[in-house]
Amino acid sequence: MLFSRIFRKMNWRIAVALGCFIGATIWQSAASAHDPVESQNVVPISKDEADMLIFERQQVMMQLADDAEVLGAIVAYEAPKTKLAETTRALAKGAKEARESFKNGVTGGRSKDNVWANRADFAKRMDDFVRESDAMAKLGEAGNLNGVTEKMIAALPCKECHDVYREPKKGAGK
Repeated sequence: MLFSRIFRKMNWRIAVALGCFIGATIWQSAASAHDPVESQNVVPISKDEADMLIFERQQVMMQLADDAEVLGAIVAYEAPKTKLAETTRALAKGAKEARESFKNGVTGGRSKDNVWANRADFAKRMDDFVRESDAMAKLGEAGNLNGVTEKMIAALPCKECHDVYREPKKGAGK
């Protein structure tokens, strides 16, 4: 009733524009309310900006792989235990950076589209990765090599996540 009075007094073009704006606002609010992951304000970006964000995400992942390799050498007694705290801290930091690098919603790289289609599952996996790698870092800080070794599988779920959410390298088998 109120809207019909307002619309009758307005120019029809303004009324249509206002109606579209109100409808879009309601639709956006409803979409955000049903989003299983925190609402994100996605701002359109250029291809160059998207490419840079994908590149940065890939750099984070490569650093995680390098740090995981060092940790593997430490637990295999091929690298000094003195690097345990530093390496587990780096992995925990990398887990947080990896989680953040996907929040921008930029598709591409070797990430499958289901990263965004299954955001709730992907976000849970990333949150678990952060939590478990933090716990492993605390064990590393304490110099607890046995504890780190036991925690590694939970703290570094790379393969399980990659099997679902990452495309294999071109020319490489699964």
